Amino acid sequence: MYDLIIKNGKLVYDSYTIENDIAVKDGKIVQIGKFSDEQASRVVDATGKYVLPGGVEAHMHCMAPFQGALGANTFYEQSISAAFGGVTTFMDFANMSRGQSPFEQVKARRKEMEESAIDYSVHGKFIEANESTLKDIDKLVEYGTPTFKMFMTYKKEGVMAEDETILKVFQKCKEVKGLPMLHCESNPIAENNIRECEEKNDLSWVNFAKCKPVLCEAEAFSRAVWFAKYVDTGIIVVHTTNKEALDVAREAHSKGFPVYVETGPHYLTLFDDLYEREDGYLAICSPPLRTPKQAEELWDGIKDKTISLIGSDDCTFDVDEKSMFLEKDSDGKFIQDFRKVVNGLSGLEVRLPIMLSEGVNKGRISINDVVALTSTNIAKVYGCFPQKGILAVGSDADIVIVDMEKEVTLNKDLLHNNISYCLHEGMQIKGYPQMTISHGNIIVEDAKFYGEKFAGKFVERSIDKNIIKKFDL
Repeated sequence: MYDLIIKNGKLVYDSYTIENDIAVKDGKIVQIGKFSDEQASRVVDATGKYVLPGGVEAHMHCMAPFQGALGANTFYEQSISAAFGGVTTFMDFANMSRGQSPFEQVKARRKEMEESAIDYSVHGKFIEANESTLKDIDKLVEYGTPTFKMFMTYKKEGVMAEDETILKVFQKCKEVKGLPMLHCESNPIAENNIRECEEKNDLSWVNFAKCKPVLCEAEAFSRAVWFAKYVDTGIIVVHTTNKEALDVAREAHSKGFPVYVETGPHYLTLFDDLYEREDGYLAICSPPLRTPKQAEELWDGIKDKTISLIGSDDCTFDVDEKSMFLEKDSDGKFIQDFRKVVNGLSGLEVRLPIMLSEGVNKGRISINDVVALTSTNIAKVYGCFPQKGILAVGSDADIVIVDMEKEVTLNKDLLHNNISYCLHEGMQIKGYPQMTISHGNIIVEDAKFYGEKFAGKFVERSIDKNIIKKFDL
C-alpha cells in the first residue's frame, strides 16, 4: 500500500514530458507507472495538470540583519510563502561579520532555520580570507554546505570581499569541491557615483539606479570570471541583470568554462520606472531594476541557456523597515535619499508563477525550461541532485502540481509574505501552483496551508566535480 498516488498527470522533466502516475511511500517516490486507486491511502487526480519536481530556491535572505532591519518573516513564515509558490527546498546565507567563523555562523543559521515547514540548507559567507577562515572551507564542505557567497561591493557596510580574498577562496574551493557565489557590482564605480550625487545634493530614488549602472555590474562580473579562469574553478554569479554581463558568460561558455548565471523574476518583470514614483523606495534593490529592453535581453539569455538558474533573491521588508531611516518634510512626505533605504524585494512566492505565465504561456520558453531553471539545474549546481530537482524513483517526494490555465491577479492580499504592498500589484498571471507536496505530505491544497512547523529537514549537499570543471547542464 502506497501513502499517495498522483494519477493522470503530465510529468515534467528538464528535457521531456510524459503522462504517468507517481507512487509515494515514506516520503520518497517509489514507483512511476500506472496504478489503481485501491493501491494508496490517498489519491490525487492530476488530469489535465502538470506535475513538476518541487522548486528549489537557492537565493533568499530571511531574518538577515541589513542596514538595521531584520525582515518581515520568520523562517517558518518564509516557508509558508515558499510552499504557496511551489518551493519545497530553500537555502539562506549565514550572517557574517569580520572576525567571526564562517563555519560557526553556518551552524548558527542552520539552527535558526529548523522551524521551517520545508527542507532547507545554508550557504557560507566570506568577507576575509585568513588562515582560520580558509580552514573553515574544509569544514563547511564536510558539513554539507559547500557553497559560499562573497560581495564585491558594500565596503562601507563591512561585508565586501577584497580581490585577494576572492582569489584565495576560489583557490581553496577548487581544492575541496566548493563553489563560490558572487554578488557582482563594482564598489569603486558605485561609491564614485554616490559621491557625485551627494555633491549635487540629488539623492532621489531615480539616482539610485544611475549610481549602479549596467557597467557597474558588468565590470565586476567580468573581473569575477577572469579570477575564476585564473584559478580554473567554477563560479555562480547571482542576480544578473544585463546583456553586457551575459556576453561575458557566453564567451566563457563557448569554451566550456563553468560560469553559472542566475537572474530573478523581478528583473524580468519590474522596471526602473518604479523609481519615478513617490513610493519608489519600495523598489530599491541591488543591483537596481533595469529597463524593459534589458529584461527582454535576459529572456534571450534564458532561451539560449546562458542563464541556467532563477533565484528570487527574496529579501522582504514591509514599509516600516524600508523607510525606517528616511526623514519627512513639512508636508509629511519622505525626503528622497536612496542611501537611507533598506535594500530588498519580495519574490519567493511569485518566482514560479511568473516563469509559467511570462515564460511558458507567452511562448518565450517551455515548461521543461521552467523545471530546469527553478528546480533541476539548481539541485545539480548546488549539490542536492537527484535527492531534489527531479521526479525519479528514490528522490524525495517533493512535488508541485500546476494548472497552466488558472488565472490570478497578483496583489498583496493573495500573497503570504506579511507585507502591506505588492510591487506586482495588478499583474495578470496565467499558470499557477495548485498543490504543493513535501516528502509525500500535501502542504498546500485549495489555497490552504497544511504544513507543520519544524517539519523541514536539513539538506546535506555535495558538489559534483563535473559541475566545477565544465559548463554542462
